[in-house]
Amino acid sequence: MTHPKKEKTLIVFSMLSFYLLLVIRNAWVSDDAMITFRVVENFLAGYGLGYNPFVRVQVFTHPLWMFLISSVYFFEGLFIPHAPNALFYITTFLSILFSILTVFFLLTRISKPGILSLGLSVLILSLSSGFVDFSTSGLENPLTHFLLVIFVLAYLAENQNLFLLSFISSLIMLNRLDAFILIAPSLFYVWWISGQRKIGLGWMAAGLVPVIVWELFSLIYFGFPFPNTAYAKLNTGISGILLAQQGIDYLLNSINWDPVILFAIGFAGVVLYLERNNKLIFLYIGVLFYLAYVVKIGGDFMSGRFLTAPLLLSVAIISNQVVLKRGQLVGVGMVVLLGAFSLRSPLVSSNMVLYLPEYPIGDNNGISDQRLYYFGNPAENQFNSFVENGFRDAWLGSKFAGDKWYFMRFQKVFITDALGKPGYERGPNIYMMDNFALSDPLLARLPVTNSYWQIGHFRRDLPDGYYETLETGDNKIVDPNLSLYYSKLRIITTGRLRDWGRIVEIWKFNTGQYDYLLEKYIQRFS
Repeated sequence: MTHPKKEKTLIVFSMLSFYLLLVIRNAWVSDDAMITFRVVENFLAGYGLGYNPFVRVQVFTHPLWMFLISSVYFFEGLFIPHAPNALFYITTFLSILFSILTVFFLLTRISKPGILSLGLSVLILSLSSGFVDFSTSGLENPLTHFLLVIFVLAYLAENQNLFLLSFISSLIMLNRLDAFILIAPSLFYVWWISGQRKIGLGWMAAGLVPVIVWELFSLIYFGFPFPNTAYAKLNTGISGILLAQQGIDYLLNSINWDPVILFAIGFAGVVLYLERNNKLIFLYIGVLFYLAYVVKIGGDFMSGRFLTAPLLLSVAIISNQVVLKRGQLVGVGMVVLLGAFSLRSPLVSSNMVLYLPEYPIGDNNGISDQRLYYFGNPAENQFNSFVENGFRDAWLGSKFAGDKWYFMRFQKVFITDALGKPGYERGPNIYMMDNFALSDPLLARLPVTNSYWQIGHFRRDLPDGYYETLETGDNKIVDPNLSLYYSKLRIITTGRLRDWGRIVEIWKFNTGQYDYLLEKYIQRFS
């Protein structure tokens, strides 16, 4: 006598265990995550939400993830003294938790019953090096994955609730603003078929209140609606054609290093062609729009990072749709071949740099396997991996962490390329800025002057006198137009928060009334 529920429970548990073991085995923390670590320390110490104490510049792109880490870090500190590397443990624990919940809900609430549907879902995700890599990393991907699965659950429900869908959408946007592209067509579809479109707009607006409130706060507190990183990476002066070519290279890199991703996305399209489902079609349209957006912005320097969310939605489509068993078997076979026998498969690639010194970490287009770089690379003295050292080494964190994060005055200005670890380990009394303008609002608004650029790393030259300006606090910028521009910008980033003059400057900056000063400065180099 068979027990279907017990059998399904055993299958789900086994598959979750398989995925969990792979995630733990490949768990790591990226350098970019440590940018957020420094913000968390400043925030909890009362020094504001900036990367440098009392300088209001938003360097993080994931407010919800940042506040979640801050909350856990705060409550953990009430009971256990903060270790220098406590944030490594916290982000890794939260990442693994949300990753497991994501796959659990996918298997139990979205996938059709049957070992083939369940097995195909887990195999695709587990054999994708990108998805496993960014199931941890310290970045916002795991929380984005979890919120997307919750959105799909609400979206596939018989009685769709437009307010609930909009509210989940707002949380997704709070975690990563551009992730809204993935779900916007689905939200539009639900609103369009609701039959009460005027009322529906009201419910959507009510559901989007969290992200609206954050944008208003961001505008008043930081002075701008978007993170400084957006201005640094999208305001480069590089032609759209060159960025699109780089974006195509990003997809080609995935075909080479992680072919499971684009195979699964394409397979989801075939499934919908064979078995038409309007709801899932609009979900898939969001996936295609997002891929077009990734190409438009040039992708990223982290291989696979921007492809994990569309992969997850594609797997949700595949697992939820009715597919012929023969088609499922073909899909399972292709995934095994593409994933298990790839050199970068999560099954085998954890320590490839240890065993194959010439194993390539980056390609010719500036796209790199960031997990492999930080996971266990003795040549670079990088061991940001859980299985390699369990984050036991204090040098991974900061001796200033927790209650020791105490700001007195800026002792000096330190300029670096990689902003994460150098900034976190040096503590709050060193003013940190980077050549790629992630933490600096002035450089972020200047065009890239170097003909060589790497996606995600757009180097700016320091204007004459700018270093001395940061070092002394006095405006010593040589060019008069840029000097005036900076003096206005500094009112926004360091002036009194509720000063009326600061509010006026926010208005002028965001309406482009000082753009002519930048244009005059840039003309000198054209």
